[in-house]
Amino acid sequence: MKQLSIFLVIIILFSGCAYNSFDEVEEIPAPINPNATYQKYTVTASGMVFTPSSLTISVGDTVVFDNISGFHNINGTQATFPTNPASFGNTIANGPWTYTFVFTVLGNYNYQCDVHAPGMAGTITVQ
Repeated sequence: MKQLSIFLVIIILFSGCAYNSFDEVEEIPAPINPNATYQKYTVTASGMVFTPSSLTISVGDTVVFDNISGFHNINGTQATFPTNPASFGNTIANGPWTYTFVFTVLGNYNYQCDVHAPGMAGTITVQ
């Protein structure tokens, strides 16, 4: 009886580990040069706009999203923007807060504030 109980516990543990509710997304990051100097850019959320609303950066650069005040979020997920090369974003929260993301995959990214969409949106091009 004890062996059967141990066996059932092991089966339950392994079956829980095997389930994955997330969609599988293959991201192929561009190679990052360890000798390169990467840039940090800031996008400010204020009122109902992102400033700047359009940005062109290089692979490996960092974007800091800075919410000065108000309820905002950054939503650049592939669920919202299926053509984004990778997902990024945070949850809706009252400012001030910052959210930082390092872009390692080439391509064009769209993002928005879900509270103020579609008027509060931006694009980032990673080349």
